[in-house]
Order: sequence, then structure tokens, then C-alpha cells
Amino acid sequence: MTYMRALPWQRFARWAMLAGAAMALCSCATAPAPGSATAERSPKLANRGVRDMRAEFRHAFCARLSSKLDCTGILRRLPGEPVRATTARNSTITETSATLAGQYRLAFVPGLLAGCAGSTIMPFADTKETLRATGFDARILSIEGRGSTEHNADLIARQIIGADPDPRPWIVFGYSKGLPDVLEALIRHPEISGSIAAVVSYAGAVGGSPLADDSDNLPAALLEHVPMPGCDRGDGSSIASLRRDVRHAWWQAHHTKLRLPFYSLVATARADRVSRPLQGSYATLSQTDTLNDGQLIAADAVVPGSALLGYVNADHWAIAMPLSEQLPVISGMFVDDVPRADLVLAAVQVISRHTARSHGQADRP
Repeated sequence: MTYMRALPWQRFARWAMLAGAAMALCSCATAPAPGSATAERSPKLANRGVRDMRAEFRHAFCARLSSKLDCTGILRRLPGEPVRATTARNSTITETSATLAGQYRLAFVPGLLAGCAGSTIMPFADTKETLRATGFDARILSIEGRGSTEHNADLIARQIIGADPDPRPWIVFGYSKGLPDVLEALIRHPEISGSIAAVVSYAGAVGGSPLADDSDNLPAALLEHVPMPGCDRGDGSSIASLRRDVRHAWWQAHHTKLRLPFYSLVATARADRVSRPLQGSYATLSQTDTLNDGQLIAADAVVPGSALLGYVNADHWAIAMPLSEQLPVISGMFVDDVPRADLVLAAVQVISRHTARSHGQADRP
């Protein structure tokens, strides 16, 4: 069997080995035990101008869940979360979703290596289909999995500009490297801001990742250049663009030009919620900060000046895609029973309460 004819799970296994080698950096560190004091520390938000909207998001999200699901096991309640009285579950969720679908279109931007393991392995694929069933115009924007932020920014802008005319503004969800790609698109193509109501950092790498800081090593070079089905080699800048110094320098140079409301939904898995391929990188990051998802530290996923929606007890892959379903042969490697569509719907619900009806007049939260 040739590489190009490999089954989807075999293609992903190859991708996972490359990604693990490049990003986990062969770590053998020991992750902190779940529930330890250090694991319950909450990032400092005030000095970054972040508005804490965790209580409101928790109320919206928990109301959407089936009574069989434990909301507290999905959303972590870290110290400092505002207290809000619990109310009865919403009995008109379907109608509410339909109402939101009449107000907004949803665009999802995947991250590094998107499409490199074939079309069957794609962030937001299941979420998109679930949301479409409730009436949303929900789309996964096409980017290149190893493309530069500048190239992908142009692709994003082209798709937003080229969409059919519609009075509903977009809410754009940027996942992992997809968020820097979205931010670059807003700077390179400021005309698209008029059709966007808000941007959500969905485990987005706004601050980069410590795992990318040593992007000159051999595993990273392999990840950039080894042939993969459906994925061009790129220009070799995709991992380097996730270095923290690169992302911080970009933010300092451009953030004053960003006028849209930003929201942040962060993945911060407990140790027992980390999929096996991410356990090494999770342990590596835990040496710096126990609040991480196996690829990003929590603080690096919060956009400065944004509204913080919550901390999801999920790893970096689980918050975006159900790999245990997409790769049933190796399903035991993944912990990804996450209600992803409900997370997105709750975010849209909260955004709808704080974004001006005329999206051109929307204020930052």
C-alpha cells in the first residue's frame, strides 16, 4: 500500500508522529496530578484588559446540555470566576438556535496541518454539520495547513469577500494557528471587518506556544517539508510564526488597528483528559504552566482586551474534533467526548447579547 493510498487513520498516524516529534519535543516530563493546587491556579486577567464573562457563558452553555451531561466536568471553574445564580435549563433551545441562525453566519478557521491528513480529519467538521441542521450558514474556511499567516490571511479574506451577499454578519472562530491567520487577514484586508460581528479565539494561538520556540530543530523541519496528501510544503514559516516572540511582536505592532469585539474560549485539560499523543507535550508545557491543552498555555490563548468565555476541560484536539470517531481503529488513544456544537452555540448566544444589532457599530466587549 502506497502512502497516498493509506487509510485515513494511517495517514493521521503518520501526521500525529510528525506533529508529536515537532511539538512535543520528545518530552519525558511528568504532568501534575489532576486537582493539584497548582493546576487550579487562575491566570491573571486584569492587567491584560480582559473582561471576565465566564459566569454568563457557563449559564448559557449549561442550559444547552442534556441532563445526562455534567456541566462542571466540561467547564472548569477556576478561582476568580464571578458567581451567578443558577436558573432552570432552557426548554426552547431549538427555537433559540434558529433565532441566532437568523442573526449570524459562522466561519471556522482551522489551524496548523489542516487538511494534511486528508479531508476526513478536519477541525469543526462535526460542529459545522450539527449547526447547519439547526439552520446556520456555517462554513469551514479553506486555508493551507502549512501556509504562512500572510498567505492564509489572503485566502480567508477572499472567501469572506466572495461570499454571497447576506445581511447577517459573520462570527469568525479562529482555532490554533487559524487565529493568527484571522488576525493577519483583518490587518491586510481591513475591508472585511465591516461584515464581521466578532472574532472568537477558540483555543487560538494569539500568544504563540513555547513548543514552537525551538522551530529550527530537525523534527520541526520534517513537519514543515515532508510530503503529506492534500498539503503543500509551504514556505517553511508556519511553525516559526507560532513562536511567542513572533506573536508578541506582531500584537504590539498591530493590535491598535483591530476594532472588532474579541472573545476567548480556552482549552485547559486536566491530566486525565489528555489524549495519548498529546501527553508528552502536555507534560512539557506543565513545567511552565499547568493550565495548558497539550499545545498551548492557557494565557497564550486569551486575546488581550477580549471577553473571556471560559476554560474547557479538553485538550487541544478534543475541543475542535472527534478523532475517536474519525479514527475508530485507534479510538482508544483519544479523550474527546466534548459537546463542541454546544460550546459554539453558547458563545454565539453570549455574543448576541453584547454585540450591537448593526454590526458596523459593534463595540469591543
